[in-house]
Amino acid sequence: MYTNVWYVAAFAKDLTDAPLQFRAMGADLVLFRDADGVAQCISNLCPHRGASLAQGCLYKDGTLACPFHGYRFNGQGECTVIPSRRDHDPQVVLPGVKTDAYAVQEKYGLIWVCLGDDPDAAAPIFDMPEADDDEYRGAMHEEIWEADYHTCKFTNLDLVHLPVVHGISFKSQENPIQPPDHKVTLFDDGYTSVHRSNTTPSAGVWSEMREKDTFVESTMRFWVPGFTLSGKLEIGGMGSGKFNVFYEFSTPIDENRTMMRYIFFRNYRIEPEFDNEHVRRNLQNAHQDKRIAEAQRPIGALTGPRPEGLYTHDEDKITLTYWTLMERMRDKGWQLDRAQLGDPDHTPRIIPSPARKASPDGWVFPAMATLAATAAREVRVADLSYVDINAIEPTRPKDYALSEPLVPHDPLTTATLEWDGDALKRIEAAPEFVQPMIIENAEKAARERGTNFVTVQLLEELQAQQTG
Repeated sequence: MYTNVWYVAAFAKDLTDAPLQFRAMGADLVLFRDADGVAQCISNLCPHRGASLAQGCLYKDGTLACPFHGYRFNGQGECTVIPSRRDHDPQVVLPGVKTDAYAVQEKYGLIWVCLGDDPDAAAPIFDMPEADDDEYRGAMHEEIWEADYHTCKFTNLDLVHLPVVHGISFKSQENPIQPPDHKVTLFDDGYTSVHRSNTTPSAGVWSEMREKDTFVESTMRFWVPGFTLSGKLEIGGMGSGKFNVFYEFSTPIDENRTMMRYIFFRNYRIEPEFDNEHVRRNLQNAHQDKRIAEAQRPIGALTGPRPEGLYTHDEDKITLTYWTLMERMRDKGWQLDRAQLGDPDHTPRIIPSPARKASPDGWVFPAMATLAATAAREVRVADLSYVDINAIEPTRPKDYALSEPLVPHDPLTTATLEWDGDALKRIEAAPEFVQPMIIENAEKAARERGTNFVTVQLLEELQAQQTG
């Protein structure tokens, strides 16, 4: 895991007039808004007795009070009041009483926190043009994946998994499982991958978005800030101007769990009534990836590419580009030293902060150690060996294994189902207290029938069964 990265700590809408606790890299932190409504982030551990500051209360002056003895801290981590000695300056009673504070930015409906001691050196938060474009509408979602954040990202960092996991084959290829030519461009804090293909259209209303056998262009980008993966698909076909855009932000809760947040944008059917279906459709693929990630072993984030791993020149080049970016952060001394990390519930984890770097002395809890830039570390990407499949002559006929075509990995049982627009209207017209039950029964019935599409006809059939 890496310091000096802008991570997404919360959706801005969730940070209101109460403190909000979150965990990142095993460290417990708390968000709150000061007297001016500006988001602040400090360590959640009170330096007095280790109480959870998130259980405390906010004062009108924008300070957060510890629930145990009332010590009050501002957004810079400075203790401003000790109630039992309120007529004394805290720095006189307890010289240096303080807690770690971190740089915060609120952009695009997200609370970004730079978890590290050098925010000026961190890669800046990228632009998200759709967020400020009135032609686009966005919908948000968040969930925890029981897998480390590298593994969560790897489920999306190649093209071959699209036909295998999601059933999205490349029909323009003689072998529809083989990825089309795609160019990967590395830049300072991320990379871009672009490919064009005639892919299998999604079922349901999504199949109506473009004509059959129309080519689409798909652009995938990764940024270090937020460990963000973005996909932009011209869903209506090239030249249509109809785009489905997603942003996936991954924040490592610890070595084994990841908070996944999403913003799904679209510039078609932007009526609010379409939000649920738009989120459902995007989560269908995400949940298929989730099942893959949570079953991978060994458990725990890698600290670099496996030197004995299997790599192919074309199919793994996106993954190796990702590791190149991680390598750059290791070279800056920003990688946490895993060997010195303890159980976060028994050994307090404190992320190095700017104030700690400026004044290293007088801190109650020690900061987590990082690996020195010159320390021995994992194999470098340039030293890995890979198989250049394109340079090897085929040894089997082109129709090999066609008698047993590839079957996508159980896509229906892991999918978040699609809903016909009229079926959604039926749900919205029902009383709110019965809507969850109708949705659950309808999706269960759809899966039992081998489909991932809920129609009005299905709802009517279920209603007829219930009424006898």
